[in-house]
Amino acid sequence: MKRQEIKVDAIITDPPYNISRENNFTSLGRSGIDFGQWDKGFNQKKWIRTAAPIVKEGGSIIIFNDWRNMGIIADTLERNGFIVKDILRWKKKNPMPRNVNRRYVTDFELAIWAVKGDKEKWTFNNHKEGYYLRPEFTYSAYVASKKRIHPTQKSVKLIQDIIKIHTNVGDTIYDPFSGSGSISFAAKKENRNYIGSEINQDYYLASIERLQKNED
Repeated sequence: MKRQEIKVDAIITDPPYNISRENNFTSLGRSGIDFGQWDKGFNQKKWIRTAAPIVKEGGSIIIFNDWRNMGIIADTLERNGFIVKDILRWKKKNPMPRNVNRRYVTDFELAIWAVKGDKEKWTFNNHKEGYYLRPEFTYSAYVASKKRIHPTQKSVKLIQDIIKIHTNVGDTIYDPFSGSGSISFAAKKENRNYIGSEINQDYYLASIERLQKNED
């Protein structure tokens, strides 16, 4: 029996950034930047080479990551059949105020957007009808709470905005690093199909429960 090939309209994901380091800093109920072993020594290239073939021609890939990794990610995407289109900026209303007397407060995260090939038209829904869209989204970051599943959990409303621009109703979105399930949850709310994979069983089970309860 021939194995069925899976193709998706978009990959939207938030892989490890490799920014963790040991420290004792806490502020406003949030820990510093040691997220655990999963955020150390991660290969930023290998997973892209593995995932690239399942994206349809004209499909999008949007990858959140640290600014220091963007050059590596862009180069790997281009070597695997993608054309880099833009950098998206998530401006946080409540950035973590660490070392305020010695450095700037980092109030943003970045995501790179690329499209597969140049043979098919890619999806870009400008809902402002004639007005240009800035690649900037302003939302609060998750803070410590009983509902928080993952230390780097993304805002569902942020992901919903991105999904509405870069995909259409009925499209299929894949998140290879589903963590808390925020991207799958946002896809469900926007009437998209979703596929998620997660190596950590605790995060996986918690995200499944979240999707079943349909609670943010």
